[in-house]
Amino acid sequence: MNWGIIAALGLLFTFNTVNGQLDPEIVDEIIPEITSQGGEAKLNCTVVNKQSGHTVHWTFMDSYAGGDIISNDKDIFITNPECKEGKKKYEVIVNKFNQRETYMLKINCLEFVDYGYYKCYIQIRGDSSASWPSKIGYLVVQVPPTITSKNVAVKQLDEGQSGFLQCEATGVPKPNITWVRSDGGMLPGGMGALWNSTILPLNNITKDNRGLYKCVADNQVRPPDVYLVALQVFFKPETKAVQDTVGQAQNRQFDAKLECRVSGYPEAEVVWHREPTKSNGATQLEQLNDNEKYDISKQIATTTLRFQESWYTLRIKNVEANDYTKYFCIAQNRIGRNATTMITLFETMECQGANCPTYEGLGASAISVSLLATISVVTLAKLLL
Repeated sequence: MNWGIIAALGLLFTFNTVNGQLDPEIVDEIIPEITSQGGEAKLNCTVVNKQSGHTVHWTFMDSYAGGDIISNDKDIFITNPECKEGKKKYEVIVNKFNQRETYMLKINCLEFVDYGYYKCYIQIRGDSSASWPSKIGYLVVQVPPTITSKNVAVKQLDEGQSGFLQCEATGVPKPNITWVRSDGGMLPGGMGALWNSTILPLNNITKDNRGLYKCVADNQVRPPDVYLVALQVFFKPETKAVQDTVGQAQNRQFDAKLECRVSGYPEAEVVWHREPTKSNGATQLEQLNDNEKYDISKQIATTTLRFQESWYTLRIKNVEANDYTKYFCIAQNRIGRNATTMITLFETMECQGANCPTYEGLGASAISVSLLATISVVTLAKLLL
């Protein structure tokens, strides 16, 4: 055995252990970061064996092959604007533990353009860049949804026609699109109460489908975005009496109120008629107008009215005997005409309605009893004479 060679090798081993340097390296993977827009992101790069002549850099990669250098050790290399509350856009914080050094890249006031790949690498002076240790991390910037198709606020269709509503949105992650009716009702065509698609089909539309439709874009990043579309359906008028018979007493300056609900689009024109009876038994409708006898009014904002529905009132002033007849609420628009509802006014013995007069201390029944007693006394007195 050649002890000289063994001694030389031992001496060489001792020299490398004492004076030699281990190569620097990045020891952990860079954990991907997922953060909402406007927040902050932290990417950690942990290195060991960093010596003089070694520098740690962070780079934002425009592509997987290269990009812009952000930092040189702790120093920010690129323009570093102040974004809010005195914070800079970029910070590098170094934490040391034994031989490990963690270079944390902190990105504040995140914007959508900040998402992508970030590379951490150790530059070794004198070595080619191909041999520099590196790791790549990924930053996802979550962006709340934004609906991009807001150019249609009103959709108009004739009853029986077909069409569609469209709603598209951007955001990270990709938003889900849901259609609902604002009143909670069913969607057209038996689709139920919810429809998950960018396009909502409107097949063989009916008047019951009219109303306000809501597109909701949601990707779990708050807030969701909402887009409202009013669906207007052109349909012929329909009329309905609030009460098809109305009673009132005559010749006591009492009024009678006849009410008619009218729906239709375009908005219907409404007229009131009455049916006077002639001596020969023939009938002829007479159109009524606002005057000293009749008051015609319209309401469009009550809690009981549906969308595109109005409430018309005919008030007959100071009801007399010849007012007891049939009255007609007649509506028409360009889609259809002569939608008619009949209301009959009949005679009663006492005042009817909310505006009847009251008598202090006496109700109507008490007055009737008192009057009957008076008549009886007078009659009895005449019989005794």
